[in-house]
Amino acid sequence: MGHFISNDLDDKYDILHRRNVLAGQINNVLSYFINSNLLGIAADGALDSFIKVRLLKTYCSSIYGSVLWDLDHHAIESVCTTWRRGLRRVFGLPYNAHSYLLPSLSCTLPVLDELAKRSVLFTQKC
Repeated sequence: MGHFISNDLDDKYDILHRRNVLAGQINNVLSYFINSNLLGIAADGALDSFIKVRLLKTYCSSIYGSVLWDLDHHAIESVCTTWRRGLRRVFGLPYNAHSYLLPSLSCTLPVLDELAKRSVLFTQKC
């Protein structure tokens, strides 16, 4: 199902692969939808930030295999960092803007909380 399993059962390679996929998806969405005129917006690029966030959530928030990860793994922070960088780009915030404001601005859960929620729901369904 696309989950990398190593001989020592370390999730590092799968987490880093998903982080790289997430970064690529964020770049694609930002360049394809937001930086172009495909949505019929004005030439000045005046697309509402909340629409940008919705596009980002729709096209980039599916992190397949994350329900199988060890949520205490240190590499998960790199996935969270990648998501926060994408949100900062959507809102046009500087790279050093406080990360605790981003979930409130984007009306989303922090990535680690979202991953935990998905793991709990997966466990309940099993």
